Amino acid sequence: MGKLELNKKRKKSALYNTAFELFTTKGLAKTTISDIVENAGVAKGTFYLYFKNKYEIRDILIVKKTRKLFKDALTALRKNYIESLSDQVIFIVNYVIDELEKNQTLLKFISKNLSWGVFQKALLLENNEDGDSFYQRYYLLLDQSGRMFRNPDLMLYMIVEFVNSTCHSVILQQQPVTLEELKPELAGVICDIIHRQEIR
Repeated sequence: MGKLELNKKRKKSALYNTAFELFTTKGLAKTTISDIVENAGVAKGTFYLYFKNKYEIRDILIVKKTRKLFKDALTALRKNYIESLSDQVIFIVNYVIDELEKNQTLLKFISKNLSWGVFQKALLLENNEDGDSFYQRYYLLLDQSGRMFRNPDLMLYMIVEFVNSTCHSVILQQQPVTLEELKPELAGVICDIIHRQEIR
């Protein structure tokens, strides 16, 4: 990578980091593009080279942060020998939940867009970002299981949506149950979703 490309990458990274910091401290509504570029130490024109507006950088950040969560979960999975597909998926889900519990700022930022972050491949590809590694690895897990599924995308969507909608309030308000009480119930529903999607 040449000096020019490294400089572009550094500026874009500064914009991402600064935007995330401002969105999670000041809030999206109170954060301006001027705030982002000033704190990132770049010119306003540089912002518009990469993004149309603050909503686009927010959307890309949601996708990037979500993808990183799931990629990290898959990396952790590879360090553990777990044979069954259901147990593998439950391991990934528990990893993601635990990370969101540790980083509630990230949970609030992603809000209830976890599944959108997983499936919004086009947004990253339009911005020359790696947009499909988690998705590809999910399909690899399915292939390695030796099982066939009616609609793998629907299965993934249902699992992620269910986890996101049930864990959001439990993590943030510890209501109506604790996370430890919720996890076994989540595991049971995930197994049911996988079972229902399987072609036998």
